[in-house]
Amino acid sequence: MCYFLSVNFSKEEIEQGLGTEFDDTAHYEPNFYFNAFSLPYLPIISNDKKEIIQLFQWGLIPSWVKDEGYAEKIRLGTFNAKAETITEKSSFKIPVRTKRCLVMCSGFFEWQTVNNKKYPYYIQLKNNQVMTFAGIFDNWQNKSTGEIHNTFSIITTSANPLLEKVHNVRKRMPVILKQGEEKLWLDMNVPLSNSLKLLQPYDEKKMKAHTVSPLITGKGVDKNVPDLIKPYAYSNLPPL
Repeated sequence: MCYFLSVNFSKEEIEQGLGTEFDDTAHYEPNFYFNAFSLPYLPIISNDKKEIIQLFQWGLIPSWVKDEGYAEKIRLGTFNAKAETITEKSSFKIPVRTKRCLVMCSGFFEWQTVNNKKYPYYIQLKNNQVMTFAGIFDNWQNKSTGEIHNTFSIITTSANPLLEKVHNVRKRMPVILKQGEEKLWLDMNVPLSNSLKLLQPYDEKKMKAHTVSPLITGKGVDKNVPDLIKPYAYSNLPPL
């Protein structure tokens, strides 16, 4: 599953890569490490506001949730939405039909299990460009405060051959959209059956992966540093 990622591109790099601009109220800061369980705000483009980049919070809260306690509970299980069951799950089946988004990323982290030990990898596009995940979002209003929470999930699918080697236990990967597919994913006039066909494993030939240091699992250390995504060799780990 996809719970840890990096969005370390500058505001200008993201805007140039996507051909659009951040919302004036979006106070984006690059970061080498985002952990889904910290409920971070990440840059997205939604189907209802395609002209701007907004910051939405990771961990989808369905609009039908009634109270704050349940909202906090359910969002911890909605960081990812499986492509195979997205039209069936109660949290996802309405958003996938009406509220889709693109989630911006520089790269993401997964762990390979070898001889009962886990080794962290950083995965990117070979061209080092902005990676665009297919996502869904929803808008939930806290009735006790009136505050509106804009939240999202990243859609995952089966792993391509590269990710099968890296994420070799669960064998999953986020849905990375190709150029040209982004607009199709956000187009609500496209039949749902056609949109779902976009939720496929990305071409492994256009991706790269390398091991990173144990810093990523360190406790009480600052992980928002360039060293986090730099290659790190493990002497006892065979090559991919």
